[in-house]
Amino acid sequence: MEPVYIPPKSPLCEPYWLALLEEGVLSTSNAPGLWEWTEKPESTPQVWKKAQTAQESHQILTLEITGYNKGGLITRWQEVECFIPASHLIAYPFPADPKAREACFQEYVGQTLRLCIIEVDPSRNRILLSERQVEDCERQQMEWPSWLKPGALCEGEITSVRPFGAFVNIGPLEGMIHISEISWGRVRHPEDFLRAGEDVQVLVLDIDKDQQRVGLSLKRLKPNPWDSVEDHISCGDNLTGKVAGVERFGVFVELVDGLEGLLHISEICKSDPDTLYRNYRVGQSIDVCVLDIIPQEHRIALGLPNSHGNVYATAT
Repeated sequence: MEPVYIPPKSPLCEPYWLALLEEGVLSTSNAPGLWEWTEKPESTPQVWKKAQTAQESHQILTLEITGYNKGGLITRWQEVECFIPASHLIAYPFPADPKAREACFQEYVGQTLRLCIIEVDPSRNRILLSERQVEDCERQQMEWPSWLKPGALCEGEITSVRPFGAFVNIGPLEGMIHISEISWGRVRHPEDFLRAGEDVQVLVLDIDKDQQRVGLSLKRLKPNPWDSVEDHISCGDNLTGKVAGVERFGVFVELVDGLEGLLHISEICKSDPDTLYRNYRVGQSIDVCVLDIIPQEHRIALGLPNSHGNVYATAT
């Protein structure tokens, strides 16, 4: 049988409630006057990062109260059990008498409150919320300019380039160009296209005000070459391209206007990937023949001109 705590008859002072909060007692019992002592579940690092971002951005949360303990109310956010100290409720102070105090807390269960995060402590598996500080958080929230919306064009300075993309200072905050939004062609490393300190014009893709995130794009400022691929390339064309990547299943070849095709391993050799790595390298010129074009899938199938396996490209 799990241990339970039965409140004593004598009134308890505020330091007691604070001490109880430190121990992290959770109320899971429906029986009046009984509180089960349970441990808070472990949370993932991603949750703590989201919590810290929400705190720093003064995000307002609307959450349902699911329980209470001697020190305050309990709710859940991102599957994490969070605590609202009694002193951070608008209705504070509450009666010192345990039964009267419990009756006050019980009225909150099932209600939704507007709350903000006031403390994030991963080492103690704890997130504290406040109802009293919501008004202050609203005043501190960043004012988003009217022009900052999806589809807007803006200019900014690249502040840093990472393996997954680049951050751009667009004025009120930094937005991010994901690696997939840098170019219509293959992007092996964002540093091949962008440099810190460079001024760029970008397109606003999406906005997350709660997380203060803005998604940006460079490639969408130019027409999508796949929309007009058949105006430039036809099945049976012989073209000269450059090797954009070598994989075990074939060679990616950059053709025109950022378009890439795949020279499958079956068009080069029987099944030996080592042959690909020995005979092809990124940047190498190569003659290919267009076998098939599937614009809706962004796919171009390539073969070697006048051969199906014995002619290899010559390095230049």
